Amino acid sequence: MCKHLFLISLAFSLFACGGKQTEQQSVAEVEPVEPEYPIAVPFEAGVGVEREMKLSDIADSVRYIPLETKDNCLIDFINSGTVVKTGKYWFVSSNTVLYQYTLDGKFIRTIGSRGGGPGQFNYFQQVDVNEDSGLVFMLTTSGKINVYNMETGKFLYDIKTPDRDPAQFAMLNDSLVATFMLNSSGQQKERIHISNPKCEILNTFYRSDLFEMKSGIRRLMMSGIDRYMFHYDGKVCYKEFYCDTLFVVTNDELQPRYIIDLGKYSIPLDCRMEVCDGDWKTYATVAAPYIRNQVIETDSLLFMPYNYWAGERTRHMVLYDKKAKECFSIPGGYIKNDFPGALPLRPATSLDKNLLLSVWEVEEIMKEAEKNPAVLDHPQLKKLTEDDNPVLMLVYLK
Repeated sequence: MCKHLFLISLAFSLFACGGKQTEQQSVAEVEPVEPEYPIAVPFEAGVGVEREMKLSDIADSVRYIPLETKDNCLIDFINSGTVVKTGKYWFVSSNTVLYQYTLDGKFIRTIGSRGGGPGQFNYFQQVDVNEDSGLVFMLTTSGKINVYNMETGKFLYDIKTPDRDPAQFAMLNDSLVATFMLNSSGQQKERIHISNPKCEILNTFYRSDLFEMKSGIRRLMMSGIDRYMFHYDGKVCYKEFYCDTLFVVTNDELQPRYIIDLGKYSIPLDCRMEVCDGDWKTYATVAAPYIRNQVIETDSLLFMPYNYWAGERTRHMVLYDKKAKECFSIPGGYIKNDFPGALPLRPATSLDKNLLLSVWEVEEIMKEAEKNPAVLDHPQLKKLTEDDNPVLMLVYLK
């Protein structure tokens, strides 16, 4: 009997030790591994690899926000790539009107107005905000940034920019500005200026891809979906179509974050629209094989909507899985939406690490409803009329 008791006691002792080991393993924390940048993204390989995907594969939920339609806020179009969201407001714009809405889509006010007086503008390119200071910054086409109070819409002051016609900008803080210049003349050496409120240039980042234009005429190719400078995860980022690298912008340097390997789809210098110098027939021929892509970053994926340079209207999209380190194409250029509402996803921008935005004109929603009447059964979409303002589609990723 003593022998049996000894065996039972020994077994209990071993079991207790095993339990302690298991407990220690369960509370052990694995330190997240910070990726080493820059990361090479195999875009070229992904173009030829199609993969079916449903929105529920990557998202938890979808929300639709119809922007309130009144006589004083009739929106002709939205620059979807530059929509801004804060903890309380939406800021959406055309090139001539900046609209401020609540998060549930109630109209508050327009900010600024057209004209030549203080706080006025002819056109503007982009807006940025600082929630901590409650400021709204508007890059105008007259070489200055108008600054407004976020809560009242009141004009406060303006900041001059070193270059008279920057294409886009981002605020590094309340006083330091990063402005991006397109090379529309072929000889624009300066790519990005870092400047202060006194218009003093603190740093300049240069480009080397210069060229001659026989006519001397400046030519631009821009659209409302373009994102040259934007914020992501507390960083200011920069990516232009003629450069395959996405950079983080600081006061002191451009830090390469992603190198998008376009391979054979990267447009050569002599095939650019500006280099063709207005010869659209030649441009349409020589630029046709090459790709113009956006890069929209989230916590787990890079979304890269693209089309071909020479006016091709078909929409395409490549995704990069950060964990698997691979690229693949989405058939048709849209991710099928299996949530209620059913509008497919082609993101315009990311609003934070796990939130995507797509902007839908009501006309486009009605076309989708012709193919799938269930679209208009959604509570947030069923009351839409053809004259209503656009709808914001928010996709909350897993």
